[in-house]
Amino acid sequence: MSDLNHILYTTISFLITIIGLIIFGIFVKKQNHKDLIVKTFAILTLIIHFSTLWTDYFSGNTPNVATPMILPLYPCNVAMWLLVIVAFFKNKESKIFTVLSIITFYLGIIGGVIGIVFNEIYIATPDLRVWDVLNGLLSHSTMMFGCIYLLVGGYIKIRVSNLISAVFGLILLVADGGLMILLHIIFGLEPPNSMYLLARPFENIVWLNVATIGLMAVALIFIVTALYEQFALPKEDRWYSKIKKHLNKN
Repeated sequence: MSDLNHILYTTISFLITIIGLIIFGIFVKKQNHKDLIVKTFAILTLIIHFSTLWTDYFSGNTPNVATPMILPLYPCNVAMWLLVIVAFFKNKESKIFTVLSIITFYLGIIGGVIGIVFNEIYIATPDLRVWDVLNGLLSHSTMMFGCIYLLVGGYIKIRVSNLISAVFGLILLVADGGLMILLHIIFGLEPPNSMYLLARPFENIVWLNVATIGLMAVALIFIVTALYEQFALPKEDRWYSKIKKHLNKN
């Protein structure tokens, strides 16, 4: 359950994200500057993510290496590393880059919002004065900013065809979760609930599982992109017109 500090952090974080993206969208026009912004937020997210290792060490404690630091167990972990890959991807005109960027964009938004609003570490220790707690929120904020900037910076476009990349993204998450669980079993370790394949993310919400989350994500992306095309694109460029044109050709 959110307390006042959590609500304030969430509100301020979202406001800064919106205002920052608007400012960058208006004033940043050169491609090398856009690339620098993506790289900056990708690296900043990594630094904040691993920062507890340094704070533990320099405070005289043994660094606590949490499993999500070294293995991509959750969607936000995958989004973080995808943002790094996209930021330093050489050929930004390639199809692979476009697919990865679309996956990163949607995964970054969903993972960022969930990671901030339903942050498990904060729920367990609701104290923003503890760096182990605050850095978990901050890393989700910077990651989400970098992922959304892929749209603001013109790296991707909102289209219904994004669904194809989104489905690939869902397959990637399931494959990653299965691999993480398999690795733990092979090495005789207790398997984690990676990608929530072993148990529901919220025990009290019975209907929420991997399948329903995936279906809701796909449905939401379709609704948002279809509405965007309906109001932002001429009729001949909309998804249903393209499908109709393709069917008529055949």
